Amino acid sequence: MMAKKNKSDKIKLPRGSQTMDARITANGRVIADHPSNQITPAKMRALFDDAENGDITAQHELFADIEERDSAIAAALGTRKLALLGLDWRVTPPRNPSAAEEQWAAAAVELIGGIGNFEDLLMDLLDAVGHGFAALEVRWAFSDGLYCPEGFEHKPQSWFKWDKDDNLLIKTPDHPMGEPLWPMGWVVHRHKNRSGQAARNGLFRSLAWLYMFKHYAVHDFAEFLELYGMPIRIGKYGAGATEKEKRTLLRAVAEIGHNAAGIMPDGMQIELHQAAAGTTAGSNPFMTMAEWCEKSAARLILGQTLTSGADGQASTNALGRVHNEVRRDLLVSDANRLAQTITRQIIQPYLQVNFAAFDPRRCPTFEFDTRETADLAVFADALPKLVDVGVQIPETWARDKLAIPDVQDGEAVLSRALPDNPVNRAALAALSAKLPTAKPASKTQLLLDGVLDEALEQPDFNAQLNPVLRQAVAAVMACDSYADADAALTALYPQLDNRSLQQYLQQALYLSDLLGQADAAD
Repeated sequence: MMAKKNKSDKIKLPRGSQTMDARITANGRVIADHPSNQITPAKMRALFDDAENGDITAQHELFADIEERDSAIAAALGTRKLALLGLDWRVTPPRNPSAAEEQWAAAAVELIGGIGNFEDLLMDLLDAVGHGFAALEVRWAFSDGLYCPEGFEHKPQSWFKWDKDDNLLIKTPDHPMGEPLWPMGWVVHRHKNRSGQAARNGLFRSLAWLYMFKHYAVHDFAEFLELYGMPIRIGKYGAGATEKEKRTLLRAVAEIGHNAAGIMPDGMQIELHQAAAGTTAGSNPFMTMAEWCEKSAARLILGQTLTSGADGQASTNALGRVHNEVRRDLLVSDANRLAQTITRQIIQPYLQVNFAAFDPRRCPTFEFDTRETADLAVFADALPKLVDVGVQIPETWARDKLAIPDVQDGEAVLSRALPDNPVNRAALAALSAKLPTAKPASKTQLLLDGVLDEALEQPDFNAQLNPVLRQAVAAVMACDSYADADAALTALYPQLDNRSLQQYLQQALYLSDLLGQADAAD
């Protein structure tokens, strides 16, 4: 593979970083606000309105807080992302590839395989599932005559903004209102969850409300436990109690809650009332609200709830398998979208920079293997039967269903030695036992018998006979009665292709006739 010299002179690669070090504070990190602190419906509505007007900073800082602080949402998002990391991937050339296009595909495989933190790259790109987009800044380097992406740095979504045409802009110190992204300097994966404005596209737009509802429910439950977890203490004094006796009783009521001990004059009493005694696990409105929010979030992220929140009641294994199919639809969709981004924004720029004759319209395609492998045992039993009755099955279709790769040149393959067919020999032995004893055969007859035995030992005869027998046996095995078998064989007979067998037998009869005439002449 030859890289074109000075190809980068025509296609300008970014030099340095568009997100300059000036963004970093003296402490060495970017300080972000945390809008989730004391979140209210009015505050959330305000930052959503700002996002729809182009300023998405507060919105995406809130989204980052939600993923960090809500364990249920973080777990569901992690499940959705990690499910994709377990898939195999491949790079395929376009249809009817030329030699150069095969080289481009091989170069793309080498590029992807050379990314040492490829799984981290996928995780960063999948950040778009919640936020609606993920932007990674690319660092290019020249090595071994090729320009290669040296690294991909994920940048927070709060650093960007949308213009009126939904084009992504990066806010820098020199351009606080945003500037266009440098060509070939970024990989931007956009995950479209719904149609409409880009700022409203992420799953977090819906998850934010669930987060706030759960936050209020849990906060109120904590206050409830703090206020009413301890019993209410009520002191009673007689009608003629003095002010001093009242103060003594009040002090006893206050101290008995902390010290579990106290004294008071005779005739006074303290009653303890358990305010929370009537709130059981099944009737706790706070936890019911929190659980509803968590299940709604799981349904939104994964497309189902049974595999993420089994409760031992409505969740069954059978229902889990059905719901898992919906989740697989999301997995396939995520994989296809991510593969398109990798093809168009990583592989294509790399080939465009380094190869002179590269045609973007014939770019090799990055793909995740999302095929569902068929049951090998079922196919191994069904395919021979279908082939025996004459069904023509393409080998490529069977390989694709079973995820069996094509055999490469010189590659060792599995094989199984077929045993000799004992049916013909057994039938001939039984037939010979029924024949009457004849006079000693002549030399010509012995020669003919020897030739016949030798022919039966050769694979040629069985090669002509076995296909016919297999079709007949398959038809009989599918029947339940003699009448059905007779009808099946009658229907099958006109379709049997036994021309090769007829020609083989005609030649054998012709030779035996010549030997018979020669024997009679002697």
